[in-house]
Amino acid sequence: MSSSSLSPAGRTSGSDGDSAADTHRREKRRLSNRESARRSRLRKQQHLDELVQEVARLQAENARVAARAADIASQYARVEQENTVLRARAAELGDRLRSVNEVLRVVEEFSGVAMDIQEEIPADDPLLRPWQLPYPAAAMPIGGAHMLQY
Repeated sequence: MSSSSLSPAGRTSGSDGDSAADTHRREKRRLSNRESARRSRLRKQQHLDELVQEVARLQAENARVAARAADIASQYARVEQENTVLRARAAELGDRLRSVNEVLRVVEEFSGVAMDIQEEIPADDPLLRPWQLPYPAAAMPIGGAHMLQY
């Protein structure tokens, strides 16, 4: 090779004109890279802002869901407590019914008068299964003043 040197692009440059053109191209490329990096940072910042907004939205939604779940758990506990009371009451009433039936048997035995004693409430009694009533709720008569008239 002669007194010329290799340029970064791998070409030989022998004149100052070429060197100025190379410098101009490098400067132009450097500015282009800076602008590209600036746009990339802006996109990253915009994406980060969107993610922060989504986090806030999801946290608010999570709080609403947690509050609703706590409300449902509270309602469930209240209903479970009511069911426990009702089961105890049903057992007590069953015991009372058995006691009354025993008294009626004694009365029947000593009086000789036949008593119509029902041992247990029939299992098919619809009042024991209000969620499975044989007629729609809309068709059920609603009590009013007209029901008290003869």
